[in-house]
Amino acid sequence: MDSIRKHLSWVWLLFFCAGLLQGACTAERTAAREVLADPLMRFGPARAIDAPNAPPVRDDSSLPVDTVRASVDMSMEPGSDVQATHLVSGIRTAVGIWAGLGLEAGYGTDLDKLKVFKRDGVADPLPLDRLSHGPDAAIVYDDGTSVLRLGYRYRHAWDGDLHEPSIRARTAVLRRDTVIEVDYRHKRQALQVGSGHHPAEEAVDAKAQSDAFSLALEQGWVPGWNLRLEVLGRVESGFLQDPYRLVSLWSHRAEDLLDGPADTPRSEAERHPGERVRWASMLRLRKAIPAWGSVLELGIGRGSGSWRVEQSRALIGWSQRMGNHVRLGLTGGAYHQTRASFYRDDYPAGPPGAYWSADRSLSSYWAWWSSLELCLGWLAGDGRLMGMFKYIDLRLAGRLLRADYNFEGLDSANGFTDYADEDFTDRQVFDGAWVFGGLFVFEAGF
Repeated sequence: MDSIRKHLSWVWLLFFCAGLLQGACTAERTAAREVLADPLMRFGPARAIDAPNAPPVRDDSSLPVDTVRASVDMSMEPGSDVQATHLVSGIRTAVGIWAGLGLEAGYGTDLDKLKVFKRDGVADPLPLDRLSHGPDAAIVYDDGTSVLRLGYRYRHAWDGDLHEPSIRARTAVLRRDTVIEVDYRHKRQALQVGSGHHPAEEAVDAKAQSDAFSLALEQGWVPGWNLRLEVLGRVESGFLQDPYRLVSLWSHRAEDLLDGPADTPRSEAERHPGERVRWASMLRLRKAIPAWGSVLELGIGRGSGSWRVEQSRALIGWSQRMGNHVRLGLTGGAYHQTRASFYRDDYPAGPPGAYWSADRSLSSYWAWWSSLELCLGWLAGDGRLMGMFKYIDLRLAGRLLRADYNFEGLDSANGFTDYADEDFTDRQVFDGAWVFGGLFVFEAGF
């Protein structure tokens, strides 16, 4: 694992140096051509590794100097087999210090309220509330064509603290309509759960960490074409399972019959491997339609990893200008993944090896999603908006997702939640999940 991290670090450093050299070779400041100058033609980063129904994550893209940004991102699953609410909120501001050097500071909160249904075959769901909060800070250098951001995030929660340093570099070769972005972040999460504080199978005192790398190449062509390729990798290690979720293990081995009848399951805490490596790529294309004031986007992605979870995705999007102050965006897509090699909701023939899991995010499933986004912007003329702002941008978005965990039927390793009675005879179908999400972002320059 250390050798993998070492090699990935060298790859990241190589791309980072290459990006800075390419930016340095562009000594002449040229005006951006029409592709990169058009806000509708620019891409935001994609979550090419994570599933679309994963909890929201914080957007820590660099802010222009003398800017403040407040955001709230919510995701909710109100199903009978899944009940969860995730709320990510925060406020950040950026100020200039000297000659392109700036400072960002902010504060954020992450609230998770959920019920853990898969305790064992028949146990009641376990309510779980988790609130983490803490500061964000970053030093940013921006010379007009290249940006270097060094950031740090700290979060405190009752079950352990999070530390997340990160570094991001971005350079634009304006004469070629080219953008290169490189990102690395290290996350260290402590997990301290006592059985007396919150019901867990047993007290947990462990750590988990991850190293995430990404490289993006964006290329524009005149007239009105823009292509973005992203390659991502993530290395995780430590305690990677849920301490609250239990798995029903049925054993038919002769040596286990001394502990009870073979047709009675025992409930064991999840056990996942202590290491996981994932990688993914995403290719997106945008085409401007000037006659309609709109942009069409198409995208495909593919990923895999050491746990045998392979995922594919596709998306289509439409962005539309509606006057000088309004932009409207509509996006939809599909996602599919295969199950981890050790995933089952129960193990009627005993576990296949040293690991077992009932985490539905490691199962095989389909998902379909759509989002609607409304952007409003105002730019001050000679004076100031509301007496203080140079500009104001508002972003409102709604998301809808449907996941289907039962398409393979109850006879497969997926699609099962629990039993209808304590005789363990009537299996219940997992009814899938609807996910509703909303986003609000306020940004203003002063």
